[in-house]
Amino acid sequence: MTLATIPQTGNPPVATENHLNFAITLMEHLVVPTFVLDAECRVVIWNRACERLTGLPASEVVGTHDHWRAFYESPRPCLADLVASADYTGITDLYSLCDDPTQPLFGVHAENWCMMPQLGQRLYLAVDAGPVYDESGRLIAVVETLRDITEKHLAQSKIVEQAGILKAHYDEHQREADLARRILAHQIRSDLLAEAGIQHSVTPATQFSGDMILAARSPSGKLYATLADATGHGLAAAVSVLPMVQEFYRLVELDQPLISMVESINFMLVNSLPLGRFVAASFICIDETTRQGEIWVGGMPDALLCASSGEVRRRFVSQNLPLGVSAANDALISPEVFDWETLTHLTLVSDGVLEATGPDGALFNESGLQTALAQAGSSSAMIAAVHQALDKHLQGAAAHDDMSLLIIDCPAATPKRA
Repeated sequence: MTLATIPQTGNPPVATENHLNFAITLMEHLVVPTFVLDAECRVVIWNRACERLTGLPASEVVGTHDHWRAFYESPRPCLADLVASADYTGITDLYSLCDDPTQPLFGVHAENWCMMPQLGQRLYLAVDAGPVYDESGRLIAVVETLRDITEKHLAQSKIVEQAGILKAHYDEHQREADLARRILAHQIRSDLLAEAGIQHSVTPATQFSGDMILAARSPSGKLYATLADATGHGLAAAVSVLPMVQEFYRLVELDQPLISMVESINFMLVNSLPLGRFVAASFICIDETTRQGEIWVGGMPDALLCASSGEVRRRFVSQNLPLGVSAANDALISPEVFDWETLTHLTLVSDGVLEATGPDGALFNESGLQTALAQAGSSSAMIAAVHQALDKHLQGAAAHDDMSLLIIDCPAATPKRA
C-alpha cells in the first residue's frame, strides 16, 4: 500500500487525489507522533501528536529539511533520513540502540536520548522508520513514528544498575564465603579423621554447617571423637564451633581423660561465645584393646549402642547442658562408661536428622533412623542407608537444619590363636 493508492472494496475507484487527502488526514490525526518525509527528505506531514511531543509546530517544519530541530541542537540525520538514503553505516554512532538495518524491508527500529530543544528537556525516544514505495518500486516517502519511553528506560536502567550492585555484593559474598570455607576446612584434620576409621557425614542446610565431627587417635591408641551442633546453622553456627577444634586435637595428643576434655572445651566456649550462643555436643573415648568406652552427652539426641542387626543394646541420654552455657565444672556430669563383647556400633546424630520434616509434616524421628540402620546389612552401608531413607522421607523438600551422622565400630575381641 502507498500514499497514492488505497484499495476500495465494492465501490468504483475514487480519484487518486481523494485517496491521498484521506491518507494525509488519517496520519495527521493519529494518536502516535508521526512525521513523513518525501524522497528528497522534505517534511510533508508533521501530525498533531508530533507537535505535542516535540513542541515544534507543523507550520515551522512542513516543506523544510529542518525536522532535526525538534530533537537536536545542531543538524544531524534522523532515522527517516537514513532510511531515505539507505545508508546505515553510521547508525550505531547516532543511536544508543538499533536493530540490524541490513534488510529494512519493514522498517528500522532505534532508540536514543534526544535533547528536544523546543521543550528544554531530554527524552528517551523509541523510533521506527519505514519506506513507502509506489507500484514501480520507487521510493516516494518515509514514515517515522515516535514514542516517549523515558520513564520505562529510566526504570530499566535503574533495574540494571541495581542488578549490577546486587551482583557485585553477591560476588563479594561468594569470595568471602569461599575463603571462610577454606579456613574452616583447613582447621579440621581430614587425615586424622581417616586414620580414626569412623564413618561420618555432615549435610549442611546452607553453605556452612553448624555441625562438626572430629576424630583422632591418641598416642596410646584410644579413639576420641565428638559430634558438635552449634546454635542455628550457617556461617555464624560454623564459627561458633571453631574454637573447640584445636583444643580437641591438643587434648587428644595429651591423652587426657574425657571429662578433662569436656571441661576444657566448655571453659573455652563460655569465654568465647556471645550471649545466647552455645554448642550441643557428644564426646566419646573408646579403648578397642579393653573393649571399654566412655561417652558424655550434652544437649544432643540419644546416642545408640546397636548390634549388627540394628537392635539397640544401650541408650545414652543427654544428662548435661550444652557447652558454653555454664562455666561451673560441677554442672558437668561425669561420662557414662560402657563395654561390649561382640561387634557393635555406636551411632550419634544431630537433631537435624531426627527433625527432618517431610511434605506431610511428619518427622524422620528415631524410628526412621533405626529402620534405616537395621536395613543397612553392614556397618559400611549404614551412612548410605540413612541418607537414602532421609531422601525418601523428605521427597525433595529442603532440610531445615544441618544433618550429621557419626557411626563408630566397636570391634569384637580378636580370637586367640591355638
